[in-house]
Amino acid sequence: MAVASPAAPAAEPASRERGYWGKAAHTLVRDWTAMLGLGIVVVLGAAAILAPVLAPYDPAFQHREGLTLDGRPLGPGSSGFVLGTDPLGRDELSRLLYGARASLLVGVGGTVLAALVGTAVGCAAGMSRGLAQIGLMRSADVVLSFPVLLLAMVLLAVTQPSLVTIMLIFAVAYGAYLARIVFTQVVSLREREFILAAQTAGVRTGPIIFRHVVPHVLPSVIVYTTLGVATAILFEAALSYVGIGIQPPAASWGNMIDGGQSYLISAPWLIAFPGGALVLAMIGFSLLGDGLRDALDPTLDRVGRVTGVR
Repeated sequence: MAVASPAAPAAEPASRERGYWGKAAHTLVRDWTAMLGLGIVVVLGAAAILAPVLAPYDPAFQHREGLTLDGRPLGPGSSGFVLGTDPLGRDELSRLLYGARASLLVGVGGTVLAALVGTAVGCAAGMSRGLAQIGLMRSADVVLSFPVLLLAMVLLAVTQPSLVTIMLIFAVAYGAYLARIVFTQVVSLREREFILAAQTAGVRTGPIIFRHVVPHVLPSVIVYTTLGVATAILFEAALSYVGIGIQPPAASWGNMIDGGQSYLISAPWLIAFPGGALVLAMIGFSLLGDGLRDALDPTLDRVGRVTGVR
């Protein structure tokens, strides 16, 4: 008598295919350098947001006991001052935390504004033709023809230096750079079949941009925006260092370095701490931006080398 063979196990349902963003996220989390950058960004962001809670003192308050008997700043580990004090007796840790708020606000806020400006100008110029395209892109070229620091110095010389002013200046300068990148992509997209089909069907330019063009240029905008944060932080620090950025007594990593340069030998921590924070922020955003570029561009061979997955 024939013995019935055991029933074959039911086939497992096929795993759901990851979409573009799912694949990008999967690649990103397997990139340890990008995760290191993300960790640095998260820590700096948390320190900036929680500065009023974490800072032991008012960053502008000058402590009588914050100087030695001969008027020198106290070193790190002094009683009541973990990172020491500055030449005016102000707590260095408190100023470092509040300086992170200024630097990250300019960095993130300025690049987000630049992304909005650059995407809008690049998409509008790419989808238009004739004088409109020429006028928009020549305006971007005029902005790009000026060195950004020189442009900022000229504008800040006739305006009141503030966080908002610095953010707007950087947004215009970096937005022109992003506009050129977006414009190049949109010009190639507008000849694609799905764009031509939408135009033939009578769809207006605005809906075409939002539904079809922006999703295609968004990965590049995200990458360049993330990388631009590091540039914006350095931009603000440079302006504050030369005295036309964030004005004292408000804390900024740039003006902290400027205030401590006269004490490079006797009190090197005055430059080491804000300088180290500035370098750490630039490394964090650069690593994160580089990881996003690898994750969002599947044609790069670097993805396999970094993650070990091909």
